[in-house]
Amino acid sequence: MPTILVVDDEQPIREIVTRVLERSGHRVIACPSASCADQIAGPIDLLLVDLVLPDVNGRELTELLRKKWPNLPVILMSGYLAEQDFMPPAPSFFLQKPMLPSAVVQAVNALLKPTAGS
Repeated sequence: MPTILVVDDEQPIREIVTRVLERSGHRVIACPSASCADQIAGPIDLLLVDLVLPDVNGRELTELLRKKWPNLPVILMSGYLAEQDFMPPAPSFFLQKPMLPSAVVQAVNALLKPTAGS
C-alpha cells in the first residue's frame, strides 16, 4: 500500500484529501507544515503539498525531501495560478485548488503507476 505525505496548513483541505486518499486504499501521513513533514522517517511514495506554506514553499519542501527520497513523485496544489518556476522537476503534477476528489485520486494514481518498460 503506497504511503502518501500530505502537507497543507489548511486543516479542512488536509482532512478532505486524507479521507479521499484513504478511501482509495492509500496510507496517508498528514502534516500542517514543512517542519512536521521533514520529521517523517518514511519511506514515502508520493508527496502531495500546498505551494504556499507558513515556513517554506512547496517546491522548497520538495527539494528538501528529495534529498531523503530521490525521484519522489510530487503533486503541488495551489489556489493561485501555477507558475512554471515553482514546479519541481519531474516526476511532478499540478492541481489547481479547489479540486474535485476524483482529480486528486487521478493525479496520485498517474504518478504512482509504474511506467511501461520499467
